[in-house]
Amino acid sequence: MVVKRFRLISSLFISTLSINSAFALPIDWTGVFGVDTHMLSNTCRTSDDVVKVSTNRNGTQGITGDCDANFQTYIMKLNPQIIVNDGVTLKGELSTGHIRGGIAGDNSANNQDESGNNAYFFTTPAQNSALNVNQMYMELYADTALVKIGRMSKQYGLGIVYDAGNDPWDRFFSMYDGIEAEMKIANFSLVPYYAKISSLNNDNSKAEPSGSYDVRELGVTAKYDNKNRDLVVSVLYAKRSSESKNNLYNSDTEDSTATSLRGKTSVTVIEPFISKKWNKLKVALEASIQSGEYGDVYKDNTGSSKLSANAYILDAKYELNPKWDVGFTGGQVSGDKGDTGKFEATYLHPNYQIADLMFKYNYAAFTEGGRSVFDSSITNTRFYKFHGHYKSDKWTWKGALIMATALETAEAGKRSYHHEESYSFQSTEDQDNDLGFELDFGFDYKWNPNVTISAYYGYWKVGDYYSFTNTSEEF
Repeated sequence: MVVKRFRLISSLFISTLSINSAFALPIDWTGVFGVDTHMLSNTCRTSDDVVKVSTNRNGTQGITGDCDANFQTYIMKLNPQIIVNDGVTLKGELSTGHIRGGIAGDNSANNQDESGNNAYFFTTPAQNSALNVNQMYMELYADTALVKIGRMSKQYGLGIVYDAGNDPWDRFFSMYDGIEAEMKIANFSLVPYYAKISSLNNDNSKAEPSGSYDVRELGVTAKYDNKNRDLVVSVLYAKRSSESKNNLYNSDTEDSTATSLRGKTSVTVIEPFISKKWNKLKVALEASIQSGEYGDVYKDNTGSSKLSANAYILDAKYELNPKWDVGFTGGQVSGDKGDTGKFEATYLHPNYQIADLMFKYNYAAFTEGGRSVFDSSITNTRFYKFHGHYKSDKWTWKGALIMATALETAEAGKRSYHHEESYSFQSTEDQDNDLGFELDFGFDYKWNPNVTISAYYGYWKVGDYYSFTNTSEEF
């Protein structure tokens, strides 16, 4: 599989000052606008023709339809900041499209039947390009704490689970409607928070005041940050619970007559994180340990399942000199065996990616629609990545080698789990664990302080894991 991607990004800064008005407030605007082109071949991950099987959800890794993709996307976000007074600042994020952008040519609101065939050149903007208020919160500065109230993003550690989407090309972010307070004493800080993640009514897709539709999270982060020693040690403890009628978390629905709602869940997340720098070497380690009641995951009338999932990520970088650095990233992200007693798969945040092809795209969405083509998570894998960078005044050249294997695979005569499509199935054949290896190469060119041009080329030698069809024949 080969990918070529070109993209252009620019940053925007606008400052508006109040003039002759006692009620006007200074507003600072920062933002990002980016456009890119993606050209991919063999997105079916096989050179063989994939025939749509008559039995749905049988575990096959085949993707039917056109196996090449060529599309353009954009990202646009604006970040206003209003300084109310010395103790209060209002911050936000505005964007268009789906989350922070969309695909060029998306014009789903255009209705040729109503406008007539003669109005060939008449189009209307797509409704999903409306203005989105992704964040809007207050920062209250007090003697004892920095308090945030409103809709905000959340970042923790390397961003493997909680990611604020701070990179210009991050299309997703961890959104929290709630309150948090950061209390600092010397090098120590404590950040308790409470948030409502969702209140969606499954029947009419509207937020409902009734608590039976809520997803809530209560947590705290304890952190030790010694800048003199370049040492950060922290731990996050969070409790997330969802009520029975909320549809934020759906379940496996092999039975077409079964409801897709998972029911009540109560999950505990513990994430230790440590980062240390010694002169030219920097090492960071983060783990995510998830446990608790996970609801009716499989929908096979067995009731609620337990959650027992984990992920471990190691990231290291060594600066050979001011121009060269090399690094290593390794990790293990648990997968699910497919039985009905315990769910063991971990899905990392879609922003956290290790390669330009492997895990990067939701490949089924190229032909089947549904989720965003970028809504793809690292899961069920053990991976190793070796990378290097060369930097000059305007250029940054990048190269990487990634190798990965699957932790859980289908075994003949046992239940198995399809991690990309999120359903369990009965396996009649064995599946290989090789996910393949990938070579990536790219550059960033800083045209000026506000504009960067990038290009990437990636080659993924797809492993035999994806040749599985749950029959005697493989792709």
